Order: sequence, then C-alpha cells, then structure tokens
Amino acid sequence: MPKKKIQVFISSTYIDLIDERQSAVQAVLDSGHIPAGMELFKAGNETQLDTIYKWIDNSDVYMLILGGRYGSVEKESQKSYTRLEYEYAVSKKIPIFSVVLTDGFLKAKAITLGEDKIYEKENLKRYNDFKELVLSKIVRMVDDSKDIMLAIHSTLIEFLEDYDLAGWVRANDSEVNASLLLQINELSIKNKELFDKNANLKKDINLIKLTFESELAFEEESINIQGTYSESINISPPYRYHDRSIEKIITWDKMFLLWAPRLTATINSTKAKKELEYSLKDFMGRYFDINDNLFQTIKIQYSALGLIKYYEAQTTQGGTAEFITLTPKGTQYLIQKTAIRKTQKF
Repeated sequence: MPKKKIQVFISSTYIDLIDERQSAVQAVLDSGHIPAGMELFKAGNETQLDTIYKWIDNSDVYMLILGGRYGSVEKESQKSYTRLEYEYAVSKKIPIFSVVLTDGFLKAKAITLGEDKIYEKENLKRYNDFKELVLSKIVRMVDDSKDIMLAIHSTLIEFLEDYDLAGWVRANDSEVNASLLLQINELSIKNKELFDKNANLKKDINLIKLTFESELAFEEESINIQGTYSESINISPPYRYHDRSIEKIITWDKMFLLWAPRLTATINSTKAKKELEYSLKDFMGRYFDINDNLFQTIKIQYSALGLIKYYEAQTTQGGTAEFITLTPKGTQYLIQKTAIRKTQKF
C-alpha cells in the first residue's frame, strides 16, 4: 500500500519560538510528511487571514506550539493570529494536537533571550484565556525541543491510525508527484537556512554571555566603597548625631553578585541605590549612605559591562524617572555564579 504523506500546519507565535518551530518542521520532515507554516509561504494578493485559512483547509493536521506570548493581534477581531488559526481549525474539525512549553522551559528561554521576548506583557488576560482554552483539551507539556520532536513523531503515527486523512499518495511505486517533491525540497532548504541562522545567533549569544571587555574592571578588580553614616555622640536624650565616613574595598564581581538579586525586577534609580546600600550592609558592617558620585560610577561600569541597563521612562504619576534592571547577560552571570549545583557522588 502506498505510503500516505500528510500536511501538518504548524501554528505558533514566531520570534520567541524560532527554535521550537524549526524542531517541529524538522520532525515532520523526518517523519516523511509535509510541514506548512506562515513563514514558509510566499506573499500573494490575498489577505493574511485568507491565506492562513486556505492553508489550514489544505492541511490534514493542525499543530499548535504554545509558549508564553499571545502574539500579533488582528485589528478587526482583536484576537491574535495564533488564536484565530486555532479556532478556525477547531471549527473545521481538523485533527488538532497542541504542545505547551512548561514553566521551566520558558524560564530557561527567558535567561537567554530576555523576559520581554518570552512572556506576554501587553495582552496578558487574552493570553491566559487562550491558554486556558488550549489546556481544556488534550495537550503535551514539553521541557525542551527534543520533547516537541518526540511528541510529533508519536502523534502523527496515532493520527494516521485514528483518522481517515486525505494526505498525498504516490501515483505509483516508481513515479512521484513532481510538484510535491519540489515543495518538500524547498521546505528542507528553508529549514536548513533557519537552522544555520539560529546556530550563528546562538554563538553570538554565548559570546555575549561569557565574555567581558578586557579593558573594563570586573572580576578580581577592586573598588573602594565610600559612604557616610550617622552616629549618636551621647547615650541619653536629647540625642545628638555626628556624620562619620566609612570605606572598604570590594571586588566589582562580588559587589555585583550582592546587588544583582535585588535588580531582577525593574526599579527606579533611587530605590536601586538603596538596594545597593542594603546589599552591602553586611560587608560594610552597618547601614550607610553610599557616595552619590560613586553610585553613578558603579552604575555606568556595570552598564558598560552589559550587566545592567538604565533608561528614562514615564512613571505612573505622569512624570519621568530613571529605571534600572538586569540585562539577560547580567541574569545569566548571576545564575552561573550563585546557582547551587548537585553534590558529586562517587
């Protein structure tokens, strides 16, 4: 009996799930079937939704990869294109299977790509509503791209057994539809291009994560922390206070590892300065106020190292303020240096 090739429409948000889409496309190809997705289509005269629906109609199976983002919103419906694709496939009674990235998978991706690229910010309620809809049906929870590929291989086998899918079939044992072969070849070439591009991007990201500008002071380089504190000069009321100076030498990397856990959420510069003072309390031996000029130097140095970023933004009161947060590089350095590893057993 001739082997049937089925067409699988792969749906997901795009920028945050490039690796996962690539794994899905490769798994479909490895299974001997035909992947379809919007990034593989050529532009035409039809609207984007018309094109999407046409390809879903021509597909045998609909596959959703759901990460942490809602995706681009279509103006008229105010729903994301990913949700519209999903709902259309449901309405057409096309066999559907969904893979959902676990929280651990999303956190690992956020460390590399940054939380803004991985987690939904603008349409969080719509995202949660969509995720609830997806989870109300049978899904596969995945911890990495290999899980996605395994899910596709096993699910396609099940679908071929459980559903009467139209698919594509060879004309005979020796003659193959030339158009189909051409399409599969083009998809393979496109997938190889995406694979190479992602490999190069990963190299660039790893280079950023692991290296620092050699001329900038950081690991094992010292800085003299200078500040002031108030000390009472009598033991009974009325109390009188005298300002005293305090200073101590610390390395740039040790100070960053003390301060960084307090910068995982974006905060304004005034609070960031206080958090630095609190983080240095035990090291300095007491609470103190750090020198303002020194704080500016520290802020600039860590920014130059790519560990933090600071910027002006509007406050909820309508004014503007400076905010500070960790960069993905800063987060990765913090995790690499502070995460507790398993005790090695012999």
